[in-house]
Amino acid sequence: MQTEWLKFKKYPHIGKPLTSTKDSVWVENYVTDPEKIINHKFTPLLHRVITQRKFRPDESAAKNASGKRIRVAKEPKKRHIYYPSHLDSIIYSYYNNVLTKAYEEYLHDKEYSSVAVAYRKIPKSDVADRNKCNIEFAADAFQFIMNNRHRKLSVIIADITSFFDNLDHRILHKQWKMVMGVEDLPLDHYRIYKNLVDYKYVNEYDLFNRFKHKLIVERYKPNDTSRKELKRKHVSKSFNMRHENVVAYCYANEFFREASDLIRVDKPYNSVIRREQGKSDKKGIPQGTPISATLANIYMLDFDARIYDEVSNPSKNAYYQRYSDDIIIVCDQKDEEFFYNLLQTEIEQKAYLEIQASKTNIYRYELGKNDNLIGGIVKDDVIHTNKQLEYLGFAFDGNKVRAKTSGFSKFYRNMKRSFRRGVHFAKKAHIPSNSLFEGRLYKRFTHVGARRRLKWVADVDSPTGYRRTTMYDWGNFISYLNKANAVMMDINQGDNIAKQSRKVWNKFHKLKKKAYKKIAMRK
Repeated sequence: MQTEWLKFKKYPHIGKPLTSTKDSVWVENYVTDPEKIINHKFTPLLHRVITQRKFRPDESAAKNASGKRIRVAKEPKKRHIYYPSHLDSIIYSYYNNVLTKAYEEYLHDKEYSSVAVAYRKIPKSDVADRNKCNIEFAADAFQFIMNNRHRKLSVIIADITSFFDNLDHRILHKQWKMVMGVEDLPLDHYRIYKNLVDYKYVNEYDLFNRFKHKLIVERYKPNDTSRKELKRKHVSKSFNMRHENVVAYCYANEFFREASDLIRVDKPYNSVIRREQGKSDKKGIPQGTPISATLANIYMLDFDARIYDEVSNPSKNAYYQRYSDDIIIVCDQKDEEFFYNLLQTEIEQKAYLEIQASKTNIYRYELGKNDNLIGGIVKDDVIHTNKQLEYLGFAFDGNKVRAKTSGFSKFYRNMKRSFRRGVHFAKKAHIPSNSLFEGRLYKRFTHVGARRRLKWVADVDSPTGYRRTTMYDWGNFISYLNKANAVMMDINQGDNIAKQSRKVWNKFHKLKKKAYKKIAMRK
């Protein structure tokens, strides 16, 4: 049975991918040997920037005919992700497994053990073998508000600026030792720590351009579809890498021989020398490695303990939850200033991080007519009801929970993009029909593919003609909405979230009709 942390993946990187059939034994022996890790030469991380478009209404924006505020393009959100090589990734996974166990054991007898919810396996109370996700965590916060609706409540939503990029290395080192229960980190753990705080990386675009004339691809052997081999191939655009089944940019020795000049690193490491050169102290760890999320939780242990001590005070009876860098506190309006100042002090002066002002908001709610909570965002000590509480992908107006409209916007953009791609390939000369490959589109964007189920494949040797696999269809955005609708049912007392997806089917078929018209015009 494969070890939980031993996972083999096939994304292209420096060096050919590892396989479970050939490499499991030696990789497991290597990774679990501290002496090997102490002397291990880590490969530079692969850096990628993920850009997410944003369309948001201004606070003073006019409303359209349907009563919705007109949206405008905002500054796109950019996330810097760093991917380790295949062997390095498994090393990080193993040490993440060790640290996760130590972290959970450390929290076991702590009263605040349940306030940090991201990147953890927190069981559902009603289903023994299932864990909570962001839907249940958001529901817990909204349910607290509903249960305390007789009080005048304030909700503080805080966000930390560039969370992973600004972790203080001294605090991280101290917390790492505390969780491990040691005065000095073991040398293998220290090797992992040093490689993360002084990480080296290569920009994905630069690496592709250097080796695009001889990328490593995987192909079936001639006249033998049961075996595969690696070949070199020119690929003109990075967009085509998946289609060409590129498994590596180059071999490791080849990279260090021909492309070591692409390595980027923030030197010098020494803080004294950095100050002499006018540079600030190094901060942060790369986001994207298997161990980064657990380290972020370990870093915030003291913060969680201090905030929990205050919210659990019987005189305040408040609520606190932290999902990575997203923080929510629900308290009485009279305690609003106290908790806001507490958050600011603990984040900026003790955790040495920074609150992101643009994403940190206060909302106030209290009972109005018909026993409904009324309120909204607070600006200049004035409540604006046109902007309601948003947390973990959901909007809550004090009475009903709905999925954020930005999630639907992204879903529809992906749908339009997929139809455009379908039209593009349907017009190709080697495609004999005008097919849009509809089955794939229905499965991805409608209720047809919303059911989560085990995959079966054709097999002539099977009595039924099909063979069971270990893979699953995990559903789509509609699946997510259906699950959210079920979880939020107790709060909404109705199918409010499910009703949000009623227009999906019609929009899908309008795009389908438009796509076939374009194909007919250009064939």
